[in-house]
Amino acid sequence: MPKRSRSEKGKSIVPSSSSKSKPPFVSPQAEHRYILLSEKTIISGRCVILQDFEHLNIPHILRNNSLDQFMSIREPVYTSLIPYFYINLSFEGNKIRTRVLGRDIDISLQEFADLLHLSCEGVDVYSFDLQDFEYPAGESALTASTLLHGDDNPGLVRNEEVRYYTLTAQVLAKIAFYNLLPKSGEFSHARGTVPLLVYCLLRGIRDNIPRLLISYMTSDHVHVPTRHLPYGMIISYLLRQLDFDLSSLRPTDPSVNLNSTLLKRMQAGMRHPAPKLPHSSYFSCSRIFFCSGIIYSF
Repeated sequence: MPKRSRSEKGKSIVPSSSSKSKPPFVSPQAEHRYILLSEKTIISGRCVILQDFEHLNIPHILRNNSLDQFMSIREPVYTSLIPYFYINLSFEGNKIRTRVLGRDIDISLQEFADLLHLSCEGVDVYSFDLQDFEYPAGESALTASTLLHGDDNPGLVRNEEVRYYTLTAQVLAKIAFYNLLPKSGEFSHARGTVPLLVYCLLRGIRDNIPRLLISYMTSDHVHVPTRHLPYGMIISYLLRQLDFDLSSLRPTDPSVNLNSTLLKRMQAGMRHPAPKLPHSSYFSCSRIFFCSGIIYSF
């Protein structure tokens, strides 16, 4: 995870001299947000070395969701620009607007998708989890749990520990943690949308990934003081795709790749057996779970 140098933190970026250059902030509120976000560490994201996961069918799974090129992006991170992208960012009526280096960005969700080699086809999973998703006919949260764990024990429907997933599901969860719904801190538990996203990938259900990304970018998540700013590598790549002149800025290297080294660590972790929970009927288990009032979120 690249960190900004002491010289970069809190330092405003002056746009290059141009008659078309605009102020760095789109509003006084954006200027206030800069004070809050400029000190945050940037989560770069990680390039996935697809061939290292061929035996787990990961490249095929990602291709089914038009994610293979996106996951292969490895880009230097312009950490000093990431806060500006966020403080000026808005998403309304399928239009993405922000301002970086005094230049406005105004693109449609489809253009955003095209620039990142993604597809807008598919369902919107951002606000859902395993319990409230509208499943294909004959499927349920138990079906999803069985696919995630390789075990039809209904007690696992409530499991959040990634180490009890199948190895393929673990890799997809790690990809989600780093590149799709980035998080800081521990990576041992999958909550909220992440298990649903992994299920959809395994099941071949296409997700609207561009909408997922921009929904997360514009969520309250980025303003929580203890959270880092996600998508550093993708935002830097987007700026380059939009022909921003970044030649005068010094980037930092992105985080290490997701590759066979990570895979070996996961395989070592799988030596722990899955918890042996009672095989009560699914309906009994799910009734207790749905009525519990528990809400899982990041």
